[in-house]
Amino acid sequence: MTEPKKYYIRFSTANDYDKIMEFYDDNAHKSVRKRQQDLMKQLAEDGAIVLIEDDKGAIVAASITYPHKVTDKNGIERVQWQEIGTTRIVLNGFPGLFDAMVTMQLLRAFLVEPPEGVFVAQMHTAPVQGMADKLGWRRLADMPDGLMDAKIKTVDPADVPNLSTGNWFIGGVEALPVMAKWMENALKNPVFTNKKTGEKIELDFSKSTFFNMFKDEIKNLATRDFGDVDKPDLKQNVQQRRNQWLKKFFR
Repeated sequence: MTEPKKYYIRFSTANDYDKIMEFYDDNAHKSVRKRQQDLMKQLAEDGAIVLIEDDKGAIVAASITYPHKVTDKNGIERVQWQEIGTTRIVLNGFPGLFDAMVTMQLLRAFLVEPPEGVFVAQMHTAPVQGMADKLGWRRLADMPDGLMDAKIKTVDPADVPNLSTGNWFIGGVEALPVMAKWMENALKNPVFTNKKTGEKIELDFSKSTFFNMFKDEIKNLATRDFGDVDKPDLKQNVQQRRNQWLKKFFR
């Protein structure tokens, strides 16, 4: 029996910047907006971009976490929302790749740089919305004040006219246990099957130090109940919830 071809998932480093930009330039999509280059360079260095690569290091999928900041009355900038965006997959037909990237992004941001507000994403197609729904994401009835202004600051000025204001979704703390459970299952069974061709691939997590450092925390998150995913609290402070959870976890 032929072994499934391996693909490797990890977070970015500064050295990845050029090939990340090339990947997005070569695989432009009508639903994916270009972001400002200086910001992309900083996010690559920060490890805010999750990559899936083949065994030669070629990118086949990528997704980026954008910290959207607001300035408070004292003139201090803070991260109000973390947006999961610019998700692009060219290795098509394998359910689970989207789930893996989005889940890794949310878990990392929750543990490393949680927003004072919530996690958000714009999802324009029914298939993507359906995949996100299974992970606990829910449609935002009303867009928070200031969110669109914050996003516009990250978009390449030439692409701002193409920016849509609709199809916003929320990923609150209520969804974190759902995604942590998905990640636990994926680590145990990392083989994904193309429904049309029957081809199998294996997603290898060994290049991601994130799992080696936080596997116990992820395992604990999978057992928790943070509320009903169908009733996300739009006024929640994810950063405070993260701090409360860590105080109880580290004893």
